[in-house]
Amino acid sequence: MSKSKSNVWNTAPVPCNQCGRFYRADLISKCPGCAAKNLPTTPNIPNIPDIPKAFSRDETTLEDLVRAQNRTTHAVRAFVRFLFIQLTGLTLVFFLWNLFLETDANGFVGFLVLVVWLGTVVWSSAAGWDELNKSNID
Repeated sequence: MSKSKSNVWNTAPVPCNQCGRFYRADLISKCPGCAAKNLPTTPNIPNIPDIPKAFSRDETTLEDLVRAQNRTTHAVRAFVRFLFIQLTGLTLVFFLWNLFLETDANGFVGFLVLVVWLGTVVWSSAAGWDELNKSNID
């Protein structure tokens, strides 16, 4: 990979003090338009206000980053567990429902369909909320 002469990539062109032509003063010492020697100027970088530190008093530490990553991981796991349990339970309900229809509306199979469906909803919701509560790491 190539490098710039000054190892600075995002330097904007500056206007010449004599003719006003824009050029990269960090790469060329003289203006290509009038050959005037200009001092290279550094771009003005606005001051970024300090981000409030929720956990650290002085600066962001590795522990803060790990804590944030753990919160994200648990939140994603909550969503995935909820969907996985729903998919598994509703697939079983689909097969039981087809069995219910094939057995001329057998009451026991219908009751089993209802129990499995309600159990799936309750279990997936509880598992999702449990994992989501783990994302509130103190």
